[in-house]
Amino acid sequence: MTASGNPDPNNAPINDAPINEAPINESVAADTVAAVVREWEEITASPVELEAFGRAMANMVKDLGLSPAEVRALATKGSSAKELPCLLDALRISIRALAEKEPMLLNDLRRTCAMCEHKQECDADIAAGTLVPAYQNYCLNVDTLDALQHDANFTAES
Repeated sequence: MTASGNPDPNNAPINDAPINEAPINESVAADTVAAVVREWEEITASPVELEAFGRAMANMVKDLGLSPAEVRALATKGSSAKELPCLLDALRISIRALAEKEPMLLNDLRRTCAMCEHKQECDADIAAGTLVPAYQNYCLNVDTLDALQHDANFTAES
């Protein structure tokens, strides 16, 4: 509990272990997590309801395969990974093939992009048409994207 009597999100029971399930729309799910965490301080309920809320939140985080640090980052930064499709397209990497063949990898790429500190720089490069090769100077997904770019299983059709 915080000094104001509200639950402390840092002490919520959260499982760090990612799971390997079918892909989910991580952007929508991460938006949901961010909204729930931002509203945490506004909850005024009985201890039983708060405990149930904590369990539900932990289950949602587990389903997304997020760590507590990632939940905090998404809650404070937001969860937009709108730059990723532009980058995949510029690199001629098929997002459809990635979603079908490596859905968890695509989720990891989205999560990394959503928490990126270089969004303004990336957006400026997208607008200027200089994303490739500029992304290599700041993108945290650069190594994975470079490997995917050289894998024929993920090459976008012309």
